Amino acid sequence: MFLPLDMQSWVPKDHFVWFLVDVAGQLDISALQAGTSPGRGRPGYDPQMLATLVMYAMSCGVRSSREIEDRTRTDAGFRVASGNQFPDHSTLCRFRQRTGGEDGPLEDLFTQVLYVCAVAGLGRLRVISVDGSKIWADAAKEANRTLEGLRKLSRKVLEEAAAADGDCGCGGHGHGEGGAGCGCCDGGMLPGLGLCGPAVLPQGWGGASRNERIAAALADLEAAREAEDAARRAAAEAYLAKARAGQAPPGRIPEEAAVAVAEIALEQAAAAQQARCDAYDQRVAASAGRGVRGTRPAPPEQAAPVRRCRERLAAARKAARARAAAEAEAEAGHPPPGGDSGTGTGKRNKKPPRPVRNITDPDSRAMHCTRNGTVQAYNCQLPRSDDGLFLSARATQDTGDAAQVEPTLASIAAAQKIIAAGHQAGGHSPVLSVIGTIAYDAGYFSEKNCTAGGPDRLIATGSWTSAGSQGPHTPACQHQDPRDQMAHNLSTRQGRDIYRRRAPLSEGGFSFLKDRIGLRQFSMRGLPLVQAELTLAATVSNLMLLHRRLPGLP
Repeated sequence: MFLPLDMQSWVPKDHFVWFLVDVAGQLDISALQAGTSPGRGRPGYDPQMLATLVMYAMSCGVRSSREIEDRTRTDAGFRVASGNQFPDHSTLCRFRQRTGGEDGPLEDLFTQVLYVCAVAGLGRLRVISVDGSKIWADAAKEANRTLEGLRKLSRKVLEEAAAADGDCGCGGHGHGEGGAGCGCCDGGMLPGLGLCGPAVLPQGWGGASRNERIAAALADLEAAREAEDAARRAAAEAYLAKARAGQAPPGRIPEEAAVAVAEIALEQAAAAQQARCDAYDQRVAASAGRGVRGTRPAPPEQAAPVRRCRERLAAARKAARARAAAEAEAEAGHPPPGGDSGTGTGKRNKKPPRPVRNITDPDSRAMHCTRNGTVQAYNCQLPRSDDGLFLSARATQDTGDAAQVEPTLASIAAAQKIIAAGHQAGGHSPVLSVIGTIAYDAGYFSEKNCTAGGPDRLIATGSWTSAGSQGPHTPACQHQDPRDQMAHNLSTRQGRDIYRRRAPLSEGGFSFLKDRIGLRQFSMRGLPLVQAELTLAATVSNLMLLHRRLPGLP
């Protein structure tokens, strides 16, 4: 009896849900309606209502479809967002999967919200902060498998399928008489399972079968290994060509070319020693018995340089045989899940981790997290403007940030055009949409990123060793290193004042997404759906920022 008779009075007029309903009603939702099937089955729910409900739920930190369904029946704010309707969790799941994907409806929705924020006066680009953060995937790192582990799983699936079809009497799956494959199992390649050819990635991995996920992970890892082997062979051939021309570059010799390079060095050393012997014999013949100074050089088979080259060749061949034996043992062995990190002690003896893929979410990657060690996650890049507006949202599979500078610059340039159009439509000064300085943390530091084209940027120097240098050069240096210039720019008063804005913007933005919206772990699987979830979270964050700042904006 003490509640208002009008249900609209249950929620205050300045509540975010009313603002969200008002903004969503002014957006173009034709892209959301394009995926519906009007005239078929029972009447469906309005896509605008579903988008409003999902965005409001995310603003409250609710991302479970079942919990959203429950809150529409008990929470006044959710009932306002849903228009007093009760969509079930299956409808919400299908809506989120349908609207996900690259350049999908949610990407268009983010662009429209960015324009609306710019019309209201947000989007000041004097300082832009860029950072990456690891957001956990909906998969456990224990589900990682190496290439050998994936092949073992695929063979197990094939054997189970063959056993279900009946025993063919081949004496072992895929092994007939003479080593040939039997007729029923086709040499270990059962058709229709998708385990032997390139797997086509679906929209997401949530509804995919385990066999499909194994197939995709196996195909992806084999393609990555083939690409890596091709790159190594190309590098070895290039090094070998320079070695034959006598212009071998300094540094480590590629393993694939070590034996050939040692053979070339032995031939060149033997030829040089033989040339010295021939030159001495010619001088003796030309002296007409008067004699020449010095002793005759040793024969090529006895010369010390030739002997050292022969020892290097023997060591290279021994290393090649050991490497081939290790690869054969790895092919026949049973490595532990997650990859072998090596058995040596110390940094020099420790082997690098072997590449793995996850059979729960094949698109996710094992990444290093400062607080939690190795986690199964995506690397999310979120540039943010000086007033806290997210300019773009990208989920990547890259475990580091150094390769993300140029893609981020491209996304910032695209966002700047939208913001400039919004400022012009809102009657704001065009100076606000001019890109000033972009601030990066030390994970982006490299000579290439310091010299890349585009706006001015400040990149923390961090570890000079990881950037290919021993440290800042002294004033006595005669050459100009762009990393030195970056260190100088950061040491100035203006550079310090600008870079001081980086941490509050980037760390504050990720803190808001993880604490307020609850995006510490993605609820969907697959890079397209993860990208959609991240884009939706950035869209909601921009709308909440606009709602907070709207009373104080001009």
